[in-house]
Amino acid sequence: MSYLRRFWFEGPVGKLEGLLRMACPARAAAVVAHPHPQYGGTMDNPVVFHTERTLHNNGFTTLRFNFRGVGHSDGVFDGRAEVEDFAAAMRWLTGVAVGLPLLAVGYSFGSWCMLRHAERGDAPRAQGLIAIGLPTGLYKFEGMGQLGSPLAVVQGSEDELGPKAEVEQLLRNILPAAQLSILPGVGHLFEGRARDVGTAVLAAALQMLPPLA
Repeated sequence: MSYLRRFWFEGPVGKLEGLLRMACPARAAAVVAHPHPQYGGTMDNPVVFHTERTLHNNGFTTLRFNFRGVGHSDGVFDGRAEVEDFAAAMRWLTGVAVGLPLLAVGYSFGSWCMLRHAERGDAPRAQGLIAIGLPTGLYKFEGMGQLGSPLAVVQGSEDELGPKAEVEQLLRNILPAAQLSILPGVGHLFEGRARDVGTAVLAAALQMLPPLA
């Protein structure tokens, strides 16, 4: 049994629009953060949608949400303060999915917000972090060595905002234990491969959880 609910939860500058999909029974919970809103990113982005749905279909209670100023969320897009929106989403889901392992997933700009939150060590701490389309050409990620949680990265082989070689070198130098999955033949938007992204994220997520009894 499961159910889907679109709702608003309290963020740092007002209400944030979210979509909660409860799994009953659930084995874990996951927050999924969307890409840059100034380039069309919302919680209904195809990669975000298929990633969240794939996780839910495999026993995850999931939350995807709109950052401030996006969709029906209050506030105005800032570019950096969205890290606080991500923190609010993590806290809210922890209160709903009490006792479940919590994973964090972010796509592009959403991955930057997720990793900045993890670097700070703020509660709640995710049991695992999954970055989709890590935009190394737009943001600095030197703090990844301070994450405190396992990291997996799903990247397109032709990603123009996070070139494969650049991502490989970054992980090798800063976080060699991170898992890197490369989807061949696609760029940063994962054109036509959103379902494949969801499958790759699920595989990484399951490795971060204890085995089912």
